[in-house]
Amino acid sequence: MIDSIILYFQFFTRIAIPVAVEEPEEKMRSGVRFFSLFGLMLGFIEAVAYWPLQYLFSPSIAWIFILFLDVMLTGGFHLDALSDMADGLFSSRGKERMLEIMKDSRVGSNGVLAVVFYYLFMVFSFVVLLPQLSTVLQAVIVLLLSLVGKNGISLLFYQMQYAGNNTQGLGTTFLNVKNQNIAICQLISFLVLLVFLRRVGFVCFIVNVAVTFLYRKLVISKVGGFNGDTLGACSPISQVVFLLTLVVMRGSL
Repeated sequence: MIDSIILYFQFFTRIAIPVAVEEPEEKMRSGVRFFSLFGLMLGFIEAVAYWPLQYLFSPSIAWIFILFLDVMLTGGFHLDALSDMADGLFSSRGKERMLEIMKDSRVGSNGVLAVVFYYLFMVFSFVVLLPQLSTVLQAVIVLLLSLVGKNGISLLFYQMQYAGNNTQGLGTTFLNVKNQNIAICQLISFLVLLVFLRRVGFVCFIVNVAVTFLYRKLVISKVGGFNGDTLGACSPISQVVFLLTLVVMRGSL
């Protein structure tokens, strides 16, 4: 577990952990069972930062700081994937051209719009929730966001096929993930959501799973499988879905 989480911090964040891990690809693959736990650890860092910020400024301003902190911690890793995915899948081109567009380092209009709408949904959803949230619940939402994002990605590893001919792509690391490891990851996410949000957490989990499988169906219909961009884009999508579900159920919080 420790080796896998170290690798996830090294791979998915800018947090420097100067430890060499043997067989990194295998341990990242087998460690998928702890993927949502890694997300929870990342969320804990952000929740600890949120607590004093909401006292120093206000909850809404503190939330902007946390969104900025997330970019600083991760380098916008999954947002870059969201942008590339949107440019490729919604380019109205053929499969091979879509994959080429995703590899292009330039950002197109669809990519820009995807990131803009991501932040609009994230900011305004949280602001709408604030009247129903205690200070503790605000921090809990910050804590759970990364877990929800990683949980969504892990679902895509189920019987995953790689899109394209680039066998050296980052997404190939997660080919042939064992089903029991995906199930353990899901179970951890489910239990954490249930502990912190009770019935609302149960609904959030079910909605997240449903939307992820719809996203999976869309990607497969477009390019026949997944690459690093289509995998990573699922994290911000899952986070937006999580907040929107909380907005719908805000009376039960």
